[in-house]
Amino acid sequence: MKHRTVAFLATTLTIGLLACGAKEPLAENGTVPGQEKQSEVLSSDPQAGSSNVVSTVTTAQVREKVEASSDSSLAALSLLSTPLAVVNDYWGVQPFNTPENKIGIQFHNGFDYFTEYEEVALQAMSSGRVMFVEIFERPPDGSFQINLAWQTPTGEVISYSLEPSAGPADAAKIAEQKVLAQKMMESMTVQSGDPVTQGQFLGYLYGQDEWAHVHMTLKANNRGSEEWLCPADFMPEIDESDLLIKSQVWADRLYKGSKEPQLCND
Repeated sequence: MKHRTVAFLATTLTIGLLACGAKEPLAENGTVPGQEKQSEVLSSDPQAGSSNVVSTVTTAQVREKVEASSDSSLAALSLLSTPLAVVNDYWGVQPFNTPENKIGIQFHNGFDYFTEYEEVALQAMSSGRVMFVEIFERPPDGSFQINLAWQTPTGEVISYSLEPSAGPADAAKIAEQKVLAQKMMESMTVQSGDPVTQGQFLGYLYGQDEWAHVHMTLKANNRGSEEWLCPADFMPEIDESDLLIKSQVWADRLYKGSKEPQLCND
């Protein structure tokens, strides 16, 4: 009986040793024990924790890019000096006038760019996303025009009114404006929801006479009460433009030299 017990214990010990020996090659071939995994992750040695270090650096770089992108999106609004693709296509500019302006010119919430050409190409003065493009019939006299607006990345709203003429119109002129408004609408390259980039071609203004114009406005935002901004305050190249000269041309034509407006009249 004792001999059988000793033999049984010897056999059991042998099997145990063989089993231990069989586990080591698995560890060497890539099945790393849990303790070794833990020590590798917590190691301060860059080689031992290289994958962990790369992940940390990548996350930091992504965060910096996101922050930089956020900062750039809040940059100040910058406008081109004209909605006309060819800067010499307009002869006069009606300036921005607050209701209480000191020189006594009627209130005007934007700039009018007057042209004597029958067809004038238009460009976007800033980037943004289109809010609407529509044919509009003015309630006072039934004149037709195209209204176009988009919101800038910084929240301001820019609008163009494409008007074939100015002032009251008779029935024949209104009938022609209706045709021109449809023609302008068909020329538009954008619609509601589309993105626009600064300088992008938008379509054409079709005019009836020398009073055809683009009425351009800049609104502080699309919420609450209307707050009109003077476009010239957001044009970095305003000094290189001839807007002020052509604003005086407009004033001389209407006021016979009695007014000397600035581009922003408070």
